[in-house]
Amino acid sequence: MSSEPTPEQLAELVGFAHHLADLADAVTLPGFSATGEVERKGDGTPVTAFDRAAERAIRGAVRDAHPGHAFLGEEDGLEGDEHAPRWVVDPIDGTKNYVRGNPIWATLIALQVGGQEVVGVVSAPALGSRWDGVRGGHAHQDGRVIRVSDTPRLEDADVSFGGLSYFADRGMAELVPDLAARTARQRGYGDFWQHCLVAAGACDLAIEAEVSLWDLAAVKVVVEAAGGRFTDLAGVPTADGGSAISSNGRLHDAVLERIAAVSV
Repeated sequence: MSSEPTPEQLAELVGFAHHLADLADAVTLPGFSATGEVERKGDGTPVTAFDRAAERAIRGAVRDAHPGHAFLGEEDGLEGDEHAPRWVVDPIDGTKNYVRGNPIWATLIALQVGGQEVVGVVSAPALGSRWDGVRGGHAHQDGRVIRVSDTPRLEDADVSFGGLSYFADRGMAELVPDLAARTARQRGYGDFWQHCLVAAGACDLAIEAEVSLWDLAAVKVVVEAAGGRFTDLAGVPTADGGSAISSNGRLHDAVLERIAAVSV
């Protein structure tokens, strides 16, 4: 499968992604209340045995079912042909929440074909919810179709921010107060959840200043399949730009204008 998958292939692949999410949930949820030892990776972020075990389970299932596919996981890196379809996985997005008993964490599973994300599944078993999206198709939460909001103006919008310190690290310390002054409501839902809230129309904008491909590939598919728009802070429609804006689409250009204004 080197070209755009057919609708039939996409249906099969999203079903397989849900199977992978089931495998991960079986590992991660029992460990949520008993995470045991927490290690620190080279970048200072935490990792548990459950992160690693969930990724191994998903990686092994992909290898068995689709041996020609590549795989990129947060914990064990890249394997496979760079030109092959590639699964991009974060076994536990929100490990810091996971180890502190905060239920806002999820397994993120995406498939890229030709460099484009075509399938995304987000499984948050401690929240009892799961989202999926298919490129050119629909987005779902727990089996029901979801759509982004139709909020037309920043002054009416709910906005969620990722870690605030990262905006300062990027020289964008003024962006958060600027948007806070121009929007109706501000929250810090963070991680995968804020983008899923955008996809479901429960939030209008979500902005992050420091993230990786495995944090974003799955949620990008979900947001776009729900009718939204997803870019990095420069406005490039990518999950691999190190930052992210998800929106209902109607507000996106206004946010990019504010970024340009405060970055001068």
